[in-house]
Amino acid sequence: MDMKILVNDAWVEPRTAYGSPALDFIRGEMGLTGTKEGCREGDCGACAVLVGESAGYGSPPLGSASPRAPRYLAMPSCLLALGDLDGKHLITIEGLSAGAPEGLTPVMRAFLEENASQCGFCSPGFIVSLSAWLAAPGRPELAGAMTAVDGNLCRCTGYGSIRRAAERLAREFADLPATDEERLAALVERGVLPRSVLSFMAGAGREGRGLATAGREDSGREAGGPALPLGGGTDHYVRNPDPESGFSPSLLRSMKGLSGIGRTRLSGTSWIRIGAASTVRDFFASPLVREAAPGIETFEGEFASTLIRNLATIGGNLANASPVGDITSILMGLGARLVLGAMGSHDAGSRILPIEDFFLGYKRTALEEKEIIAAILIPDVGTDSGLLFSFEKIAKRRRLDIAAVNTAISFRVEKGRVRGARISAGGVAAVPMLLGKAAALLEGASIDRKDAQSLAALARSVSSAAEEEISPIGDVRGSAAYRKRMTGRLVLAHFVRLFGKDGIAKELFP
Repeated sequence: MDMKILVNDAWVEPRTAYGSPALDFIRGEMGLTGTKEGCREGDCGACAVLVGESAGYGSPPLGSASPRAPRYLAMPSCLLALGDLDGKHLITIEGLSAGAPEGLTPVMRAFLEENASQCGFCSPGFIVSLSAWLAAPGRPELAGAMTAVDGNLCRCTGYGSIRRAAERLAREFADLPATDEERLAALVERGVLPRSVLSFMAGAGREGRGLATAGREDSGREAGGPALPLGGGTDHYVRNPDPESGFSPSLLRSMKGLSGIGRTRLSGTSWIRIGAASTVRDFFASPLVREAAPGIETFEGEFASTLIRNLATIGGNLANASPVGDITSILMGLGARLVLGAMGSHDAGSRILPIEDFFLGYKRTALEEKEIIAAILIPDVGTDSGLLFSFEKIAKRRRLDIAAVNTAISFRVEKGRVRGARISAGGVAAVPMLLGKAAALLEGASIDRKDAQSLAALARSVSSAAEEEISPIGDVRGSAAYRKRMTGRLVLAHFVRLFGKDGIAKELFP
C-alpha cells in the first residue's frame, strides 16, 4: 500500500509492510529506539507513541470546540498496524525532545526533578501518555493524569514520584486554552509538543491528507479479493505479535464510512448509529451514546486501559466473539442491533441482526463470507426516557483484566412499573447471553423507591432467577460455582447502583 507518514518532523514512505506492528517500523526501519519493546501485548505502555489524526477519523473529542483541529492520542505501537498511520502524524519520544530546550520538555523536566524516572525503561511511555493528557480537551487535573497513565507500568515502583510529577504539571498547565487549535499552539510554544504539530495542523504534506479525514476504500485490499478485516488490532497482534511475511489486512479504521457516531432512522424509529471502526474511547465520549445510556461514561475505566481504548474498535470487540466481552455485554444490555454488510458496501445492501442472534457458538458468529460488521445501532431513547442502565464486572484484578463474569441491565420505570427490562451476562456460557427468565421476572414489577424492603426482595428474586438460568463452565478465571454465584451478586450490585439512594443496600446487606 502506498503510504506516507509524518514521523516526528519529516514525511516518510515506509518500506516496512503495512500489516506490521508500527513498533517494528519505529525501532527497525527508523532506528528510533527510545520507543521500548516490552510486553508486546499492550499491557505495559513502554512502546506508547503519540498519534495525530483528524478528529474526523472518529467522533470529535468530548469538549472539542473545533472539528478541524487534529487530536493527539497515545497508543501502544506494538498493537498498532503501520498502515493505520497513513497520512497521520507519528511522534516518538525523540520527536518530543528534538525541539525542546536542552532536550527536555516540561513533562520530561517534571520527571527529572521529581525523581520519577528510575531505571528509565518505562519513562518514554509515561511521558508520551502525559503529553497526550495535556493535549486533550478539559482542564488538566490529577485525576485525568492518573487515568491517562493507567496503561503504563513502572516495575521500579516509582508511582509516588510519577504522581508528584503529574501534580506539578496539572498546576503548571492549569491555564491552557480550551479551544483545540489554541491549545495545541500553546503546547508547542511551551515546548510540550514539537513544532511539526503546527505544520500537520495546517495540512502540510501528502496534499493535506493529515487533516482531510480521507480514509481509504482500498486500505489493504489485494487484487485477489478482500483481505482479513482488521479493526484496532488490539486482539489480533496479541495473538500474532510477529505477522507472517505478506500479511495484508484490510484496515477498517482507515476506511471511509466505518467510523463516526450519529443518528439514523430505521423503519420510522430513531437509532444511534455507531460506526464499527469507532474506538472504545469515542464510544464512551460520545454525547449521543451518553444520552441513550445515562451514566455509561462511568464504566469506561472497566475496559482495558486508556492506551487500548484509544485504539480498540467497537466492531472488533464484537467480531472477536469473546463470551465475556465487556462491550458486548453493554450493547446487549442496551438492545443493540448490528448492521452487517460486504466489505466496502457499508449500509448499502446490508442486513440487520439483533446482537443476541449474532453469536452462534464459542468464537462463532453469524457473519457470512466476505461480510463485516459495518455499524452498531442502539435505541435513541433520549434523555427524557428515564432509562436506567448499569454495568458490572468481576475479574481477578480490579482493573486492566478480562472479566470472569460481567452483566448489564437496562429498563425504564413507567407509572411505578418496570418496562423494557433487559439483562445480559458474559462468562456464563459459550456465548454472551440474555437472561430472559430473570428479565421476565423484572418486567412489570412494581417499583416503590420509598419501600426499600420491597426493592430488596425484588433484587433477591431477580438475582436468584439469574443464577438458576445459567450453566457456566469453570476455567482459570473462575469455577462454575464461582461464576454462578457471582452472576447473582452482580445482579444485586445493579440494584444497589440504581437504587442506592433509596436504602436498598442496607436491606440487602444488613
